[in-house]
Amino acid sequence: MRNYQQPDVNSTAPRPDIGGDWPEGDLPEQMGGVRTTLMPGIDTFRLPDNLSQLWHDVEIEDTRPFLSNGQPNPEKGQKKKRKQLKLDRNAPLIVVGGKYDGEPMTATFTTNPRPRGKSDDAKTPWISDLAYLLEISLQDKSRPGTAEALVATINKYAGKTVRIEHGLTAQCRPDKVRYIVVATANPSFNPAAPETPPGGANSKTIEQTILDPAGTKGCGKTANGKPGRYYTKDFKNPDAKPGEDQYDREIQCVCDAILRGFEQVERFLPPLGK
Repeated sequence: MRNYQQPDVNSTAPRPDIGGDWPEGDLPEQMGGVRTTLMPGIDTFRLPDNLSQLWHDVEIEDTRPFLSNGQPNPEKGQKKKRKQLKLDRNAPLIVVGGKYDGEPMTATFTTNPRPRGKSDDAKTPWISDLAYLLEISLQDKSRPGTAEALVATINKYAGKTVRIEHGLTAQCRPDKVRYIVVATANPSFNPAAPETPPGGANSKTIEQTILDPAGTKGCGKTANGKPGRYYTKDFKNPDAKPGEDQYDREIQCVCDAILRGFEQVERFLPPLGK
């Protein structure tokens, strides 16, 4: 059997037609298709039909300053093994009914406890997102005693529906080249017709979002100039009229980078009527 030989990229000899070329090095990033951004709100989602294959073991730093008994946490700062349920684009949550019926939403939940109040208060309970998913959205109050038991219990609800309040989040990544807005000539501009303001049907220029040609990366900061993320409130459009989306899909960072909002789970809700 003859092995395929990578052709010399500098050769002018005809190459075998295999439906494209093999590039040098790694394959380039694939161009993603158009996706719908779910605007903040409350929707019903169907869980994937098989949850057992979506679990992962992860290590997360224990940030709890206190234990549930109010005593200082001796393991604070140490890595702890947690269970992670990753609902990615291959097995996402699917909206059931409403404006976004059939649209996917990705999410990641873990058994890592998070503060449900002030993190430095010894009385604040630390509860994981998966605990809320099970007890509030799935209405299962069995409260499994181990992470393994929690996984097994949640797996029983594969294909079931849950109600979730979701919002938007974005981050200006300091390790990624930023996107910026540039004005380019409008090929559809008609000089014989009345000119409209930028963005209008007959404006001289149109705005496009492109990767910064200068290669400048994001700043990693938020509107207050501190490191962090943007959240739902930052996407609120104060000029939106009734009947229009009340939130923007993209916002501009303090460094002029254009940031696209991605969905995030904000609260787990009980079924209607509960």
